Amino acid sequence: MRLAPGLAAVMGLMLAAQVAGAQETRCERGDTEVREVRFSGNVAFTDDELLVGIVTTPSSWLRRTTRYFGVRHCLAPREFPRDVERLRVFYRNHGFVEVEVDTVVMRVRDEAVTIRFDITEGEPILVDRVLVDGLDEVPEALTIQRGLPAAIGEPFDRYANRATLDTITRRLRNTGYPEAEAFLGYDIRFLERRATVRFDVAPGPRRRLGEIRILRSGPDGTPPEISTGAVRNLAGLSSGELYRERQLERAKRLLYQSEAFASVEVRPLLANADSVLAVEIEVTEAALGNARFGAGMANLDCVRTTAELTRHNIFQTASRLELRARVSKIGADQLCPGLTSRDPYSETLNYYISTTVTQPFIFRSRFVPTYTLYQERRGEYRAFLREAPIGVSASFSRAAAARSLNLGYSIELGRTEAQPALFCAVFNACIAADREALQRFQRLAVVSAATSYAQTDDAIDPSRGIVARGDIRYASKFVGSDAALEFARFSLDGSVYRRISDDIVLAMRLRVGGVVGPTFAIDAKERFVPAQERLFAGGPTTVRGFRQNELGPAVYIPEVYDTVSVAGTRVSGFDVGDTVYFQASDSGGRRAVPTGGNAMVVGNIELRFASPVFPELLSLVAFADAGRVWNRGVGVERLRFTTLAVTPGFGVRVRTPVGQVRADVGYNQYRPTAGAAYFDAPLTDGGALYCVSPGNTLAVTKVLEDGIARVVQAAGACPGTYQPSRAENFLSRLTFAFAIGQAF
Repeated sequence: MRLAPGLAAVMGLMLAAQVAGAQETRCERGDTEVREVRFSGNVAFTDDELLVGIVTTPSSWLRRTTRYFGVRHCLAPREFPRDVERLRVFYRNHGFVEVEVDTVVMRVRDEAVTIRFDITEGEPILVDRVLVDGLDEVPEALTIQRGLPAAIGEPFDRYANRATLDTITRRLRNTGYPEAEAFLGYDIRFLERRATVRFDVAPGPRRRLGEIRILRSGPDGTPPEISTGAVRNLAGLSSGELYRERQLERAKRLLYQSEAFASVEVRPLLANADSVLAVEIEVTEAALGNARFGAGMANLDCVRTTAELTRHNIFQTASRLELRARVSKIGADQLCPGLTSRDPYSETLNYYISTTVTQPFIFRSRFVPTYTLYQERRGEYRAFLREAPIGVSASFSRAAAARSLNLGYSIELGRTEAQPALFCAVFNACIAADREALQRFQRLAVVSAATSYAQTDDAIDPSRGIVARGDIRYASKFVGSDAALEFARFSLDGSVYRRISDDIVLAMRLRVGGVVGPTFAIDAKERFVPAQERLFAGGPTTVRGFRQNELGPAVYIPEVYDTVSVAGTRVSGFDVGDTVYFQASDSGGRRAVPTGGNAMVVGNIELRFASPVFPELLSLVAFADAGRVWNRGVGVERLRFTTLAVTPGFGVRVRTPVGQVRADVGYNQYRPTAGAAYFDAPLTDGGALYCVSPGNTLAVTKVLEDGIARVVQAAGACPGTYQPSRAENFLSRLTFAFAIGQAF
């Protein structure tokens, strides 16, 4: 007996259920709403499994709960009786041939009903023998028969039988048998409730790849530019290899991934009498050059522009050349008032210029090499400015449907410019000579590895699935760094998405990271970490109750400070030879400079649900973010739940052609982190840096040098005793953020 006609009927019924469900359950005036669909008597299958295969659909959870919001579904009089037959067909194809299905309709209101399907499953027909004939001459026979869907002791399942046919055929075609076929036969003994399933296999001759023929054409009938050898190398097929169907599929994927071809066909030709099978590769080239330009405006970048020029097939090898330029902080003074006063690095134009060459994969591996030569100036908001007049990087990436792996090495000559206060707090460079050393160009070389896994139903706005990422970066003199630039940094990031009803999606994320010494000793103390490699949190994609990077260690730059005498009284000034102390005053404003940390943990949880108005356009989000960024060391409080900052909030999402545009508001009840306070004297006054933390004991005196009075502060550590007060009212504790795309 053949299964195909029966299976086609079943699949047709399932498809009809989905199509009809989309059309028939829409509610018109006077229709009866389906408040709930229940199943009773079902043991072998869950309610959710049965609900998928029928048209009758209950209103969404939000609609059932509120009666006003959410999606409303109504009874389809023509489809409801057919749902009974759909359930019977479903059960019978799974081996329950004696199943009975009845319905009960209960009216809960004049315009709403609850429907119950009463199911009597009966005893299933069980498989007592599974026979696979025809593999005697196949060396991999045992492997091909291992773990087949049809199994002894399981119900006689037509879907499992069909899956077994496909599995056997696919395994044979991936072990050198391109003409393999499998046929299904079975013997059902209804009185015994037993069945024997038999798979007759015709493997055909075993073959190897013969000639690899290449057919090329250019776009719109123009002559092709990419050479035959380049196409062959990209495909990765070689004469003499054992035929494997998945290798042909992989060749097609690799050719498409090069982005040089608009269409690709990889097909076996008719086999000869011998064991050799020729393969034909037909490609049509895409446009081999393109240019892009974009411009926009953002809170931290002000006006920014990007330009990109791409050219395929350089060196006649299908290699790709990319020229990129990115410029930001354009017109910060004129177009973004207040930005330069909040961030001194916004006064400097930020840019990135690079030349990138991407080659076809090497050594028959799946790794694609990419080489980049670049120059950049990049500022981290309120933290530092990184300048690299030259940098070189090489990466080797391997991408599959759900997984990716990237190995890389980079080396750049650069320097870091930061506020004197940040240099003092982070780098222990509190005197001008030390700061100047850090601002000199140094060599930073990093070996990195990153991997990711994504299995979701939607890459842009997932409602089911998981995403996981991990990376590690290592720098030491052994890989080419200067001795002062040595560290090992790691981070792990995992997200889970689950649809808990028609209207609501639960999204959760956990992110952890750490920076340790080059020996990977996590208890290393006072280890220098380059500013650009430290860990930061706070902002639209981490903990939304905090502004960008402001969760964690920080130093402060008060606008004013008090002069205190040795006796502790406030004075208005002092003369040459007097000894006083500087202490921050609460009467003026202050600026926070995030310094980052060497340890981080961030957790997010969101409920994403449809808006009661314009649900196709708008969605709403309720979220709670928690996190902490700190520096490990002696005297530092251990990580506990009570040490995490938790900020709840609410957001709105608008669907647009460029993605989800979102606006979030988070509530922050916390006082800012305590830290050292410094006062930056204007450059016209010598640009000195003074510790003004409350209670500091660094004496300040005024001395005469060449007849000029100069203020000098004693050397020493500036205590982290300055802690700004918490915002006084509810509105001032709200943090607003605008961005494109989901937070995670």
